[in-house]
Amino acid sequence: MGSAISGGWEIKTVAQSDGMMGILSGPQVLGRWLRPPVRRIKRFLRSVKEAGKRGSTSLERLQQELSPVFVIGGNRSGTSVVTSILNQHPELEGLFEGGREPVYIGGGHVQGYCQSLHVWRHLSPSDWERRKNGELPFWSLPQYVSGFYRHRARSPRERFDLAWEVARLRTTDRQPLINDHFNIFRIGLIMDVFPRARFVLVTRSWRDFLEMGVHKWMHDGLGTSLSAARPRGGLQWHLVNLIARYDLEVFAPGRYAEAWLDALHQGSDSAKQVFRRVLETLALSPFECDLRILEPSWSKRRDLDRTAALQEHDFSLIQRIVGCERQLLQAVGKP
Repeated sequence: MGSAISGGWEIKTVAQSDGMMGILSGPQVLGRWLRPPVRRIKRFLRSVKEAGKRGSTSLERLQQELSPVFVIGGNRSGTSVVTSILNQHPELEGLFEGGREPVYIGGGHVQGYCQSLHVWRHLSPSDWERRKNGELPFWSLPQYVSGFYRHRARSPRERFDLAWEVARLRTTDRQPLINDHFNIFRIGLIMDVFPRARFVLVTRSWRDFLEMGVHKWMHDGLGTSLSAARPRGGLQWHLVNLIARYDLEVFAPGRYAEAWLDALHQGSDSAKQVFRRVLETLALSPFECDLRILEPSWSKRRDLDRTAALQEHDFSLIQRIVGCERQLLQAVGKP
């Protein structure tokens, strides 16, 4: 129910949500009515402008101009924190959506941030099957890998489209910094699109991954099915890192650096050493990164377990990994 006052352009409306009376001026009403069309017009004009830029460039030009840095790694590996620190470098521009600061979601776990899933969102298949099977976090299992894995573009048109999707999101002349964990299965495709691409593989020990993973999967409300009779976390860790290391050596030898999360948690000196090595390997200028985001982990550091580091060449680790995960699950009542 409402009334209009001529000359005053005043319209009274009843707020349906709480029953309170509110007053909207005529210009406010007009503004609300016009807002959706204005947004559509802006999007249309932006698309026309982008189409003009797209039509005036070529794949060869984009490949010469762009040498993106792709941060890759499995879930719970530390890609967000490594990306946020690298984003401080004056030669890089993070292409992110969503938050850029860590947000705790319960149980001491941090929600992913500084993420770039929007850049090539269309390449990621639906997670419906994994959700249905209670295996949402286990996207590297053999039954799902084929949905993510790409080693080259299907056509020259797709090659250009993928390069353009990165180029159009830039707002500066700095090199793109992209953090999407599914890119770990697109290393060949990325090198096909960007021959000068560079990579940072973020890893953590399988023991830490399992301990953090089991705790999170039990409390995150995503319906993950856990059972000591069928442990899958260790296989997730193993396949992610095995495929990444193999493809980096095949498609991008000499163009990747490794950031071991466990070493970053050892203190300031250890973390500085890791990032100096990363910057040098990626041919980025020396830069003293602000590492304060890592300080909480330094207060609870523990001795590095070198035997739990990446050793995919030693398949005897599989027995230890599976045994460890079974014990963890049995200990929390998941037989």
